[in-house]
Amino acid sequence: MSASMVPPWANPFLPRQPVMDDMAAHIRRSRERALPTLMYLDGVEGIGLSCLVTQFWKDYQDLIQGPLIWLSGRRSDGSDVPGEELFTRALRQLEVSEGDQGATQEEKADSFRAVAQTAKFLLVLDDLATTAQILAFIPPDAPNAIIVATSSRRRRTLERHDFEHFAPELLTTDASVELFRSGLGDTARSLDAETIDELTGFCGGIPLQVKVLAAQIHGRPPMAQVLLTQLRDSGIQLPALDDEQRMTRFLDTTYRNLTAPEQRAYRLLGSLPAADFSLGSAAAALGSANTAVVYQLLERLTELNLLCCVDVDNPRYLFHRVLHDDAAARAQATDTPEILRQTLAAWIDWNLRETLPRATVISRRWWVAPVTDLLTACYPHGVPVFDRQPALAWFDREEANLVATVRAAHNAELHDLAWPLCVALWKYLHLHSRYSAWIETHLLGVESARQAHCDLGVMQLSAQLGAAYLDIKEYAEARESFTRALALARATHHSLGEQSAREWLGKIAAAEGDFAGALAAYDESWAVVATLDDTRISAFDRARVFAILALQRARSHYGAGDFATAITHADHAITFFDQDPTEVDNSAKPRLVRARAHLALGATDTAITDFGAALALFTHEGAEKHQARTHRLLGDAHRTAGHTTEAITHYRHAFDYYHRVGSPNATPVAQSIAELEGGQLPELG
Repeated sequence: MSASMVPPWANPFLPRQPVMDDMAAHIRRSRERALPTLMYLDGVEGIGLSCLVTQFWKDYQDLIQGPLIWLSGRRSDGSDVPGEELFTRALRQLEVSEGDQGATQEEKADSFRAVAQTAKFLLVLDDLATTAQILAFIPPDAPNAIIVATSSRRRRTLERHDFEHFAPELLTTDASVELFRSGLGDTARSLDAETIDELTGFCGGIPLQVKVLAAQIHGRPPMAQVLLTQLRDSGIQLPALDDEQRMTRFLDTTYRNLTAPEQRAYRLLGSLPAADFSLGSAAAALGSANTAVVYQLLERLTELNLLCCVDVDNPRYLFHRVLHDDAAARAQATDTPEILRQTLAAWIDWNLRETLPRATVISRRWWVAPVTDLLTACYPHGVPVFDRQPALAWFDREEANLVATVRAAHNAELHDLAWPLCVALWKYLHLHSRYSAWIETHLLGVESARQAHCDLGVMQLSAQLGAAYLDIKEYAEARESFTRALALARATHHSLGEQSAREWLGKIAAAEGDFAGALAAYDESWAVVATLDDTRISAFDRARVFAILALQRARSHYGAGDFATAITHADHAITFFDQDPTEVDNSAKPRLVRARAHLALGATDTAITDFGAALALFTHEGAEKHQARTHRLLGDAHRTAGHTTEAITHYRHAFDYYHRVGSPNATPVAQSIAELEGGQLPELG
């Protein structure tokens, strides 16, 4: 599921035009005052707030002129979404890729503030915690930003923060009947007007209840009298009942009229902490090898509006939040703990089995033997082979579910499933800089590996966890993680684990400016691999490790001021990586080091050539952050050579990117441009 998933369109969309007109008028008033638009909508669960907002965005696109960004601070299992992840989602929808965002929550928030100042968008926040986190980073001078908070109850606190209040009315009798007849289709002709009026009267003007009721009668006219009798007996229309109780009692009537298999599917799927689910994952959870039967069940629940199909071509479903909570409660009340555990374990096992082979094609990194053995055991007749882009697309859809799977497996003490999934999930989280999910899952994974008494698992996950801490500059935590990984690698005689841990410890030292310590660690890492024969490591893998270490050595020698030696090691890395067309990124990085070393030695023309080659490679990869950095370095090189026009051109490319993503690097680059153009700062608007 996409992290930016929004509710589907209402069909038909019922009379909400007066509310939408008022919302549009408020946007215009806010823009006249050069202020961001702040508004919130409240109403009982099921009244259709989500559909109202999505329809408003669609109908008023000429006014909004930007994307619809939907942020929810609550996961499917009820836990809170970290603020860093919320900013990541928002920035991605504003066309700032994860690789071009900052690493920490503070950096992402600053980037969001800068982008929001000029971007056009409608941002929906569906809980108070999310609203509070995001609101602090909406610039007061961002007239194109439209923020909509939704709530089941009126929130005076939002009004005190200048949010304009809008409350869509419950459906009128006529609107309820219109929606009901639409859901009935041709069946409406078989019912008299009095029956339709009485049935819709029980729905209390709540669209969700109207749709669910109509779906049960569609194609089965006699069911109208059955449901009418049940609803009369339930007393659901009593005004003393609050909205939540009314919805629950209404769903009691719906649930009783499901078949036993439909009831079971509704309950068990609702018991899962899934954001949404594919046909395959649903079949696994329900313990059925017959996907055709499961598909019929899911489609029947969809017809009854108890599920929503969000992808018809590759069947995928999700629950409305009210219905998910209802299904989960019924599962807890009806099914034994053993059945619920079996359902959860089957769903987790499916996610692990589907993840492992796809993870092999997005990372060259080795896995410890328990994980490779698990992969072989899952596919004894041959591991399926996937292309890289479809595999990445699968991870994009399943990311929220996979993170929830790790959490659920750990909490359910299914430790043998939890930690291997972390191993396989790591590269995707790394590629997309998902630091909050990365750290959260790996802390759980390390503990699960401990509980499973698997030192190799603790070793590998400690190293993967340390990489996240290093990226966000938490050096003490990174060193602790890699030191733990090194100790376990030596204790288990895992040479590749030892080589990797020593290399990463060197990278920490380099990040802290201890280049002598870094070089010593790289030497130790090199020595570990040099002692391995061809039965322990392939000739290719040995050469690749040496090339990676050559790049790290080049960086540290440059940092220490030994520019000639830096060039020698960069040449080694370039020679290896240029042989492999898939190593574009690693071909570019040593060229940057070599170019900077040549520039420091006064070989400006050679530096410009190397910078240009690196820029072409980064451009081929679409790595905007690296492109911007290289443009800036090219600006420095041309400035040193006295090429003022070329320097300004490259500085402006860098500035455009840094300004767009809200990077603090925009300021020094702007200053460089101003100095070359006689004190005129670039336009910031």
